[in-house]
Amino acid sequence: MARKVNNSSKKPRSSVKGNRPVDSDSPLTFDLSNKNWLKSVNIKNDNYTNMLRNEKEFIDYITQLFHGLIPLIHQNGKEMIKGAGKKWRHCHPVQDEKIDLVQKVTEEIGIDFKSDQDGKKAGPQFWQFGVKGNLRLIAIYDYTNNSLKPLFIDYHHLIHPSIKYNQLDYENYSFCPLEESLKPSL
Repeated sequence: MARKVNNSSKKPRSSVKGNRPVDSDSPLTFDLSNKNWLKSVNIKNDNYTNMLRNEKEFIDYITQLFHGLIPLIHQNGKEMIKGAGKKWRHCHPVQDEKIDLVQKVTEEIGIDFKSDQDGKKAGPQFWQFGVKGNLRLIAIYDYTNNSLKPLFIDYHHLIHPSIKYNQLDYENYSFCPLEESLKPSL
């Protein structure tokens, strides 16, 4: 019996339901509609925190983020997405085994990631972006709109831990920039 050869030119389906990478020259955009993405939380059961030491540390990190990482992502976003983990080795989808932790952090921060997903598979859309040091931006990459929606900042590189980038004393940190700025003045 002869084997049937499929000569169709159909492309394999994407592993991401409802999403296809944008193949245009439109620049990667940032959706900053999530008002809690700068909030810090401490999830002791999972040994995760993005609390900071103090206001000065926040200023240092936020300067790195807005002066370095975000412009770099904006300028090289298409290359970062297409070559995930290669040239830009700290820019890649969040690993499957870390998705539950990302979801816990987003829920603790007050983000309903399920409503952001519109019924789409969440995992492959969660991305980590970093260049050097321990600062990482965790975001949802929306393939259909070629946009990033920041979820939170992983200041201490604890979503994908690394001995090289993790700090040792972060467990004692208690500064949340969002809570601090929202305190009523006396």
